[in-house]
This record gives sequence, C-alpha cells and structure tokens, in this order.
Amino acid sequence: MVPRHPQARESLNQKIAAMNAAIAHRGPDGTGVFSTERLGLGHVRLAIIDLSEAGAQPMTLADAGLTLVFNGEIYNYLEIAEELRSLGHVFVGHSDTEVLLHAYRQWGEDCVQRFNGMWAFAIWDARRQRLFASRDRLGVKPFVYHQSDDAFHFSSEVAGLRAVLPLHEANAAKLHDYLAYGYRTNNGEGFYKNVFELKPGHNLVWEDGRITMRRYWSLPQSGERRAVPASERAEAYAELLRDAVRLRLRSDVPVALLQSGGVDSSVICTVVDDEVGKAGAGAHAVRAYTATFPGEPVDESAAVRALMTRCPNIHSVELTPSGEDLAVEHAAYVRAMQEPKAGPPSFAHWRLMRAIRMQGTKVVVNGQGADEALAGYGSYITGYRLLDLFQRNPLEALREAKAMRSHMGFSAVSLTLQMAKAMAGRRAASHVRSRYVERALPLLAPEFHREHDAYLPNLTMSWHGDNLDRHLRSQLEDYGFNQILHYEDLSSMNHGIEIRSPFVDYRLMEFAFTLPDEAKFSRGVTKKVLRDAFDARVPHSIIRSSTKIGFGVPWSEWLRRPAMQAYIRSVVDSPAFRQRTLWNGDEVARRLQEPVTGGMASAVWRFLMAAVWLDQAGITNV
Repeated sequence: MVPRHPQARESLNQKIAAMNAAIAHRGPDGTGVFSTERLGLGHVRLAIIDLSEAGAQPMTLADAGLTLVFNGEIYNYLEIAEELRSLGHVFVGHSDTEVLLHAYRQWGEDCVQRFNGMWAFAIWDARRQRLFASRDRLGVKPFVYHQSDDAFHFSSEVAGLRAVLPLHEANAAKLHDYLAYGYRTNNGEGFYKNVFELKPGHNLVWEDGRITMRRYWSLPQSGERRAVPASERAEAYAELLRDAVRLRLRSDVPVALLQSGGVDSSVICTVVDDEVGKAGAGAHAVRAYTATFPGEPVDESAAVRALMTRCPNIHSVELTPSGEDLAVEHAAYVRAMQEPKAGPPSFAHWRLMRAIRMQGTKVVVNGQGADEALAGYGSYITGYRLLDLFQRNPLEALREAKAMRSHMGFSAVSLTLQMAKAMAGRRAASHVRSRYVERALPLLAPEFHREHDAYLPNLTMSWHGDNLDRHLRSQLEDYGFNQILHYEDLSSMNHGIEIRSPFVDYRLMEFAFTLPDEAKFSRGVTKKVLRDAFDARVPHSIIRSSTKIGFGVPWSEWLRRPAMQAYIRSVVDSPAFRQRTLWNGDEVARRLQEPVTGGMASAVWRFLMAAVWLDQAGITNV
C-alpha cells in the first residue's frame, strides 16, 4: 500500500501484516514486509524457484533504490538472466524474482515485453518516488486495487484489501451481469464498489497520488496473417506448444498435471511424457490428477486410462471430489472465492485442489486456453462460423452445415438457432437465454434490471465475414476466459497451489489469431490445427472426438440432496435474503427449492452463491 501522506511506520507495518495474514493461504512458505515512512509492501511466499532465502520477498536492490513484490512466474528467466549477466548484472540467488528486478533496472517499463510468464508485480522506485505495477498479457495472475484521497492499496485478492478497508458496497452493475447472464466481464471493475483490477496486458504507475495506465500488449489484428504455409501450420504450432510446456516444467519442486479426457490436457500430457522420456533414467514419473465422477455422464476416467497407455512416464492419480459435503462446505467455499463464481465446477475444482495439496503437490499444469484461442466450444460457435461462410460463400456454408450435422451431431434447427444468435448480437442473445432458458431475468427486481442492463458489453453482427474471429477475441478479452482464470487462481492458491497453463503462452495466442478460420474450425472439426499436430500421438478416441464435456459436475443431482435442501432453506429463510432490493425474494426462494435441470440449474447456482456472498461480505447497498 502507498499512503498519499506520510504516516507512522509502525501503523503502516500493522496494516501490511493484516493484509499478509488475510492472504496467507497464497504463501504458506514465508512472509515479508518492507516499509518506509510513506510506503509499505508485503508478501507471502509460495516457494517454487530458488527455495532459499535468496528468493524471499519483498526483494530490494539497495544500490538502485528498487523494491519488488511479485506473484507468478517468469518462465524464461534463465535466458533473461544470461543476457543480463552479459550486461554486467550480478545475481545473489537463482530466482526469477531477482531476474525480474534486474530486468526492470536494465530496461525499465519495457522489461515486460521480454517476459514469458504469468505475473502481477509492483516495484517501488525510491529515487523517483513512484510505484510501477504490471499484470501479465492474458491476466492469469490477479492485481486488485483501491484508490482514495489518503492511499493507494493493492493486493492479489480482495481479502487483502478488506483486511484494512471498510468495503461493504457491491458494484451493482457487475452483480447484475452475473445474476442475469452468468458473466464476470473483464472491464477493470470488481464486484465491490470502488475496487478495480489492473487489466490484462497493462502497466500501472502510481505517482504523486495519481494513477496512469498503459496497455503494452494486445492480440494481433485479423489482418496480420503469418506467411506460414498450410502444410506447415500444425508442426509450427506443435513446436511452440512443446517449448511452452518445457518452460513451464522449470521448477525446484515437482510439477504435476491436471488431467481430463479432453483433447487439450491429453496433448499436454503426451508432450510432458515425451519430455520426461528424453530426460532419461534419472527422471521421475510425473503425477497426473484426474477428477472422476463414477457413474455420471461427465466422468472421463475411461478416456484418461486409454491415454495413460500411451504415456509410460506419467503416473495417473484419480480423485473424486464429491458433492456429499457441499451443504457443509458451501459457505467456506464462497468465503474462499471472495466473490460470486459462474458455476458449480469451481466448487469441484476447489475440492480437487485441496486433495492435490494434501498429496504434497504445489505446482500443476493444465490445458486451459486452447478452447478460447482455437474455437473449441463447438456448441457455442457454430453460428458464427456459418454466418461468416454465408457472407462469403453460401455454397461452402451449406457444405459446412452438413459436416457439422454429421460430425458434431447438431440438427438443422439447432444450427439455425445458433446462426440467429450470432446475428442478434451478444447482449440480445444473452437476454433471450436468461429470460427463456435459464429464467433468471424474471427473478430480478425490474428496476434493478432496467438500471444496469446496458452495462453488459455488446458484440454486434459484422457484415465482413469476421464474426468468429471477433467472438473468440471477445471471449478472451471481455467475457468467459477472465472468469475461468480468476476462479482457477483463487481456487488453487487458496490451498497453496500454483497453476501453469502452456496454452496461455502469449506466443501460442498470437499464432492462433494469425491463423485463418479454417485452420481452427473446418468441416465440423474444432481446434483443427491442434488435432492435426497431435493426431499420431494422442489416442484417436480422444484427438478425433467430437464431444466436448468440459469440467462438469452433477450439480442438478447434488442440488436435490436433503442436506443441500436444508442448507438452502437456511439461506432463504434469513431476514436479509427477503429484504434484498435486487431480486424478488419469494420467487428466488421458490426457485432455489424446486427441482431444476439444465440452464435453470445454472441460474440457481448463481443466486445461491450471490445470496451467501452478500451476507458474508456485509453488503448493504442492494
């Protein structure tokens, strides 16, 4: 935190200690405080690289007047360190934190252009009396802040801010979008009023009580196509992915995998298996953790077992995060998440992270990011692809529609509806889904909906044949990806686990957005370039599968259990629930207590989580 006016160091240290304590789960391996008369920096450490005290934070270069607090990993730190040594820099330890600090000393704010990693960091420059902060390109690591007349506070979690600030008002518009549509839009605002997020790909400078921001990275524009021949695209993408995985295996503690039966994590698994195999006899098998749901349609254990026959260097561990204790643990889960989260898979993820940590693992690699970059969510994007083809070549659109029906199993009616959704625009389509499928809008107070409905960013139809590209960009920059990364960070770090995502490597993202649409989605095949690249390595039952399960849980079945119904009654019977002005309390209570499936079950999750969060946070303005 940075007070605008100097104050006693002892008081400042107490506040930093309170903020550290509030997020101690993120760093069980150590804690540190740095302070002057006008500035305090705190850090809790999850030791991954350089486990010695040489890697502890806050880290200071005294002769340069620079002090750093850093959350994340700079994966290419070894290469940067070598360059810095050639320029005369001397290192005490071998952590990426020290490399980051020297990189800033050498190149200033432009140092972030050299980093391949995930980060949220802040550097106090005592000589210039300014704070420089940065967040990674895709926003894997969080950076939340609050600016007042007296001080600038920042943290990795809202819990750090709430430890020293009276935050009791919700950002009503943000809450509206969550309840009505299930979105956590990535617009720089948080769920608490006057709490903001440093947006992905942005730097921030606090100086003389003022904040200035600069965007340092963005996805390539659709016109920036690489001159990579079609015959070479798959191998080019594969080599980038292999290097992204190699970088993310750098660690001074064992690295494990999060494994599903889907294409993305299966590809990662085979790449890791190959890397371990190259390391030779001295290498140990890498653990791969899989969430199983025996007897449920979302269970993918059979696919994972088939994959393991191709990966002798991977040791499969199956875990079953059950919903039996959901009623008992839901309140603790909401407290850990610190704000409403989109769906019940985040609860299963939280339970899975706890089970993995109990096995001694603190770093896991997952397959997040390929769906968003390579058009993986088939049921949501078919309309955009068909709309583009109809605008360019109607005959080709008919051929594609036929392939979608044959390969993906979609009916002509469903494809027509998906095209209508693409033509309607994001806000209108979300409104229809909320009102008629999820039936969430009728639960909101009409005046609450009218006041905040325009807050949702809109994406209208384009007549230039680029609707799929614009939709994928919007998913990464505005809508779904941000909320996935956010819950994964909170869920994993709540148990002291770091998640690494090779597909989120900015080089892969940039490559994906210079590819033509047909390299991503063609003839009913999604993520085409990825499937082509690993068709010979991953079992065909996985790599050629047209089914997209995702990380699902049997939420509708969990909801019907007696203990869960008793828990819901305790929530809706509270006076605070009925007195909320943002919804019709009687209607919400009825919906929460009746059997629901499909989209309506998703809405039930949102209203239940919001109700518990509003009470826990002491929200007074809705």
